Order: sequence, then structure tokens, then C-alpha cells
Amino acid sequence: MAPAIVHFLVGAALVLLLVTPLALRYRLPTWLPLWLVAIGGLWGLLPDIHHIAPAYETELYAFHNSQWTDLFAFHYTLDRPAVRARYNESIFWSIVLFLGASATFTVAAAANAWTTVDETPAPHLVALATATIPALLVVAAAIGGPL
Repeated sequence: MAPAIVHFLVGAALVLLLVTPLALRYRLPTWLPLWLVAIGGLWGLLPDIHHIAPAYETELYAFHNSQWTDLFAFHYTLDRPAVRARYNESIFWSIVLFLGASATFTVAAAANAWTTVDETPAPHLVALATATIPALLVVAAAIGGPL
């Protein structure tokens, strides 16, 4: 099982990366990134609710051990023995992923702020932000090795 911080950071990073194209296109409120991180992190942790649930513990644990939990920020994949064996590396790379997602989102929001209200961000910036998501996933898969 991956540490909770890994699940939280991966969930937060994925939500930030998914919203990055919106940050390029629309002026988002300044409080939104903080809530996106919190919501994304809790989304990544949701399958671990069986640890604190007062009822349905058996059913929630069975759900936690199913591949359906990959819908929650790759929770099932992160709980595989290969990731468990690389405890410190999983924490390190989740921090790197989160910092990369935060930087990408910040650059997208700043690029939008540099334009006037009537202008739209340059199409190449939208393409760059959209291409960053699969590129980061490919890099993470290449570095992580086989599971």
C-alpha cells in the first residue's frame, strides 16, 4: 500500500492537470486552485475510507482491493506490491508530479492573466497545457518501470 501522502498528491496533481486548459481559457477565481488541490487529494484518498468507516467496512475493503479504485487517481495501481517496495521513491515522485502540475497550472493561469479580457490565450499555449498531461503520464510510466 502506498502512503496516504502519495494518494493525496497524485489525486491533487491529476485534478490540477485536468483543469489547466480551463485556466488558460477562463479567468478562474484566485481561491479555486487551493480547493482543487484539496478536492483532488481527497478524491485520491477516497478508497481508503474503509479505515475510518463506522459501517460497511467489509464491503468498502473489498471495493478498495478492486481495480475500480484506479478511477480514484490510480489508487489500485499505487497500492501494488511494486510501488510498496519503493516506498521512498513513490513519495519522491509524487512530490515531483505535484510540483510539476502546480507549476503547469500556475503558468497557465499567469498566461491567461497576461491577456486582456477580449483576447483568448494563444492556441499554442492551450496545446502545450493539453499535451502536458499525457507527457507527464508517459514520463511517470517510464520512470516507474514495470508494475
